[in-house]
Amino acid sequence: MTRVPLLERRRTLARAPGFTLVELMVALSGGLFLSIVVFALARDASRFYQREGRIASATLAGMIGFERLKADIARAGYLGTPNIQLDPARAVNVSASTPEAIFTLAAVRVTTDIPDLSANDAFKLNLAAGQPLTPDQIVLSGSYSATDEFPAVVDPSGQTIYLQMNTPSMARLGYLSAASPAAQLALLKNVFGVSPGLILRFKDQAGKLYFGEISSVNAGAPPAIALVAPFPQRTSATGVNGLRGFEDGSSANVVNIVRYRVMDLQNDAQGPTWKALFDASKGAPGEDTRTELVRDQLDADGKLVANSTEIVAEYAVDLQFSVFGQPAMGIPAVVFSAPGDANFGTFFKANGVGDFPERVRSVRARLSVRSREADRTTAIPGGFYRFQIAASQWARVRTFQADVALPNQASVQW
Repeated sequence: MTRVPLLERRRTLARAPGFTLVELMVALSGGLFLSIVVFALARDASRFYQREGRIASATLAGMIGFERLKADIARAGYLGTPNIQLDPARAVNVSASTPEAIFTLAAVRVTTDIPDLSANDAFKLNLAAGQPLTPDQIVLSGSYSATDEFPAVVDPSGQTIYLQMNTPSMARLGYLSAASPAAQLALLKNVFGVSPGLILRFKDQAGKLYFGEISSVNAGAPPAIALVAPFPQRTSATGVNGLRGFEDGSSANVVNIVRYRVMDLQNDAQGPTWKALFDASKGAPGEDTRTELVRDQLDADGKLVANSTEIVAEYAVDLQFSVFGQPAMGIPAVVFSAPGDANFGTFFKANGVGDFPERVRSVRARLSVRSREADRTTAIPGGFYRFQIAASQWARVRTFQADVALPNQASVQW
């Protein structure tokens, strides 16, 4: 074999393809810039995904909470009374000495601008931006913890109601098959209240209605419900109203008072009950001023039932109600009425006296929730699309609205 001279080999290598140092630097710089662009796009895409995920979560939570609100409104008045002050089936007159919530008991009551959130910094920002928000409160009553009337009799004193055991309603409750007296008592308390103070509705043989405050619930054979004050007996003074003996063939059921409102829980008077829930995240923008849609229950004295407060929808920022009703009986048209209208004061008065909530035929409810994080630096004019949570920070808003019929008041014509 012929050896290739060293000089010729070097010349061959010099003519081989390759990159100069300048070309390599240009390529590396271009790749670096491309990586930066890809990283920036990935970061923005991740932020966009997180924001969309948060608003999707807020939308879903708002929808679930709104559906619960609608269901409770539709059930208002079930095994209750449309308006105790005017109900012709009421057996005993109510007065200022009647427990507060019984005195104003009605299937539905709307009060405006409650609770007052004007001290909340986020609501102050929105007010300064020309977007005043004053959420309403709705109070509903009816049998929400059970669907049954329980056949019952009353003792001669009128202060203890005995539930008859061998009845379909007690069987559906599971009382007959409960393993122990403690289990029976737990079933009864699930309906008539873990603690005293709920309202008992008693319907006598003639269909007359009595409402009293429950003082205790006792299991046994038969189970007994004791009242704070006895139901009146029929006498010459009471005329046709009042209990007649044991009233065999009567029925009893619980009446729950349910309240919905937008609350700043972490700064509410309940204080320590909710404070720990928000401490871990309150440093994030808008977290220290967040508000929630809350559902709780009231007792016969109009006081909060212990441990009844529930968060129905997080980041709720507005709750508004208007109604369709008949301002006068006869054959008038059903009119739409919103807070501030003259007719609205006919349906609902602030003190619950002299109004006509029984004439309401449906409720229009509107709930607005915001996303947790702001994604705009300015508002969108022309509607409630953004909620300001901090300076130059606006979060997106989702609003749900529905007209909810009140079937339990459809036939009320008094």
